[in-house]
Amino acid sequence: MPTEIDKPSLLARTPLFGQFQPDELNRLGSFLRVTRYPARRILFRKGDPGTNMMIVLQGRVQICTRSAEGKEFVVNIINPGEVFGEIALLDGSDRTADAVTMDACELMILERRDFVPFLKSHPDACMRLLEVLCQKLRWTTGVLEAALFLEGPSRLARILVHLARL
Repeated sequence: MPTEIDKPSLLARTPLFGQFQPDELNRLGSFLRVTRYPARRILFRKGDPGTNMMIVLQGRVQICTRSAEGKEFVVNIINPGEVFGEIALLDGSDRTADAVTMDACELMILERRDFVPFLKSHPDACMRLLEVLCQKLRWTTGVLEAALFLEGPSRLARILVHLARL
């Protein structure tokens, strides 16, 4: 018999929802559904409609994009407990990259059609979500500055300091 997943606790461990209140996490948890996929399954392609976000329970998911010449760039590897697809969850626009399972995966899925009404009825959660997104934007800006302005050893030192703080 499968183990019951504590959905609110799972959400609370993600950076996106870590600052949400217990009642908010319980409500969001009620919307989550588990889906299983085999290895090497395309979950979505860049340009596909964005309708949900996912949390990896088991397995790994590769996020990648391709150049016009067909060169693949791996943007990220998503491991258990991590979230992907949150941009589409928030804005409903097309996907910005491909997502492909690397292993057999078990994913928890939150649909935009459930999330948007939740946000409309929980303005405090919206504010906490905006704070998290601003932190991500500041981090991304720092990464871009490092890539543009720092030499290799300085970039490496900055990354090591960041990893030491985690």
